[in-house]
Amino acid sequence: MRLYLVQHGKSLSEAEDPRRPLSPEGREETQRMADWLRELGIRVPEIWHSTKLRARETAEILAEALGARTVEKEGLAPLDDPLPVAEVLKDRAEDLLIAGHLPFLSRLTSLLLTGDPEKEVVKFRFSGCLALLREDFWRMDWFLKPELRR
Repeated sequence: MRLYLVQHGKSLSEAEDPRRPLSPEGREETQRMADWLRELGIRVPEIWHSTKLRARETAEILAEALGARTVEKEGLAPLDDPLPVAEVLKDRAEDLLIAGHLPFLSRLTSLLLTGDPEKEVVKFRFSGCLALLREDFWRMDWFLKPELRR
């Protein structure tokens, strides 16, 4: 199973819009990442996202490029415990992309790779994509940042 973790795109500040939608820059970077993932042949049946608007908008951009459906999930908010999601992933066979937030994505990654959610092993970035592979155990496959592709 492959797990792709994408930090939502840059969003407007709460002062600009309390709903915190993606900023124009965030939309552009997320679209660039979505196009890159499509060109790499990445395919997932579904993309999970939190209830927050910026994560949903990120998931929708990715879903359109990758031919996936979006699924809003509880338990993916910035401060949620990553353990319940890690437990669900143990038995999942289908590839999955999660569009989410920090520190949740960082803590989930650390939990899967080291068993300790507090050991930061990846420095996420807006619209960046981390690929993890689960065979007998979880390992990091690659990490892409939008600025690597202009």
